[in-house]
Amino acid sequence: MDDQTPQKAETSTRVFKYGLIPMGYLSDETITHLRRANWLWNKLVEIHRKNSEDIEEARCAAHLLYGESAEKILAMNEKIDKAHDDKRTARMKAGTKDASHPLIKEANAIITMLKEKRKILWEAHKPIRKEASSLVDLKPLNEAFRKSLNEAVQVKNSGIYSTTANEVKNNFKIARERCFKTRSTLKFHRFDGTGYFAFRFRRDGAKTDGVYFDELFAGNTPNEKRFCFTHRDDTHKKTRIKLKATLAGGTAKSSKIIQNFDMIYHRPIPDGAQIQNGKIMRDRVGDKFSYHLVLTVKLPKPELVTVPKDSAIGIDIGFRQTKDTLQVATIISSDVSVPATDILAPKKLFQGMDHIIELQSILDDSATDLGKLIKPLLKENTLPDKHPKQHLWNSLAAFPNNGTLSFETAYKAGRWLQYEPNYIPEKPAKAILHWWAGYSRRYRELHNLRAKQLLHRKHFYRNIASELIRHKQLIVLEEIDLTKFAKTKDEDNTLNNKARAQRFLCSPSEFRNAITNAADREGVPVISVPAWNTSKKCNSCAKIYKELGAEKIWTCPHCGIEHDRDINAAKNIAALGIKHFAKGKKNKP
Repeated sequence: MDDQTPQKAETSTRVFKYGLIPMGYLSDETITHLRRANWLWNKLVEIHRKNSEDIEEARCAAHLLYGESAEKILAMNEKIDKAHDDKRTARMKAGTKDASHPLIKEANAIITMLKEKRKILWEAHKPIRKEASSLVDLKPLNEAFRKSLNEAVQVKNSGIYSTTANEVKNNFKIARERCFKTRSTLKFHRFDGTGYFAFRFRRDGAKTDGVYFDELFAGNTPNEKRFCFTHRDDTHKKTRIKLKATLAGGTAKSSKIIQNFDMIYHRPIPDGAQIQNGKIMRDRVGDKFSYHLVLTVKLPKPELVTVPKDSAIGIDIGFRQTKDTLQVATIISSDVSVPATDILAPKKLFQGMDHIIELQSILDDSATDLGKLIKPLLKENTLPDKHPKQHLWNSLAAFPNNGTLSFETAYKAGRWLQYEPNYIPEKPAKAILHWWAGYSRRYRELHNLRAKQLLHRKHFYRNIASELIRHKQLIVLEEIDLTKFAKTKDEDNTLNNKARAQRFLCSPSEFRNAITNAADREGVPVISVPAWNTSKKCNSCAKIYKELGAEKIWTCPHCGIEHDRDINAAKNIAALGIKHFAKGKKNKP
């Protein structure tokens, strides 16, 4: 392109992700770079905790009652943690997560009672905390925090490139703000070989980031760039691009560690797009690693498509078991251009998940049995101090009685012993290696199958999204708390492992994201609307049938019209979307 100036028009930010195949193994120095980035994160968390402790100490020193009040809340939190631990034990005895079971019901009652007491303590603590904070000068404490943070990120202290260090710092700040809002705790990360190498793209002399895709090509000419493309091959079904990146090393040319990758360029970056920054990601998949290039791109926003004022496509998201698969959602237009369609998980995808569930159940049971066998052996045969695997060993030995050993941890221990069989005493080593011989292959099979299923699901949803936006109509999604579709392991529910896996299989969040991304790319408007009573409201007479249960087919008692529950909900969602869009409530989901 002749024009090398950044776009001034209104832009949107999108992320492009490409698969990478490393040309040869990553060097030890490169892995050390990832390890140092992980160390930097843990260092920032340590600084954060020190800052929190300093502020608490300052409040205690400034107010006589603050320390006593804070200690009461801390003691109550410890009681609540123990009550949750007792609840996990109750679940193991009961063999279920159903809240109606007497043992779990009793455990929940204790937790509720303790939380009520904590609430009373907190209400009494708030004015004391406010008064104590007003007596403390937080400026020097926060200044010391910022200074420690900046020092830790400096290249001479972190030992990594400044772009990666600053990205770790930015991620830390986002996580810290989220923790303050949710009152959660920032956690240390154990290094598992994963991480990223960050890059920023800026033209010489420019004050802002942003280059065109073609500007990243340097060919085979010598250059000092940390990131560049060297060759493009269009002879394959999907374009391949050779990427050369400096992942580690110092300022001296001889110390730089250069890694070459083969990039699968399956999704072209549009003309006029400005590439701001990128990351080479290293993720764990089972006992192996996968690599991706993630580019953050700014591109001109497309003009919004003019859609008919009296029509919209309504999408009702919800699970429903069918004869041989699972229903994900129902789609219908307010006119006849889009017939009512139930989105069903492909049978191949559904059957594959059944096999994954079966494999996971076998591995879970085998790892649980292994944990019961080796725990006493680990306690009897301790490792010496500073042993390279002492942390893993101690964590296995200290595993709680009401917990179960995960097959990931069992696999990690077995894989380690394959290379260092004489590192630990014979009895526990023999038990772990015996487990490895019987189950390691199934573990790898599980992860490979899961990766294929996720890829299949992604393409399935993208195809549906592409088909929807071709109608050039307003797309209406229901406002919904997606967490209710994915019950967490600590939440009471009657779902078995298969039901939870099926909910994971459908992933409503990925379905919604596929639609919103495709619509944003083509300028098709998408909005979300409150979905209260959309299933119970008759789309013909607008009366609400409050007594409606979970029936798929129901008849309106007011007008006598027979409804399919999901189609009726989708029609109501479409009608709501038309009203909201007409009023200018163009809120995106």
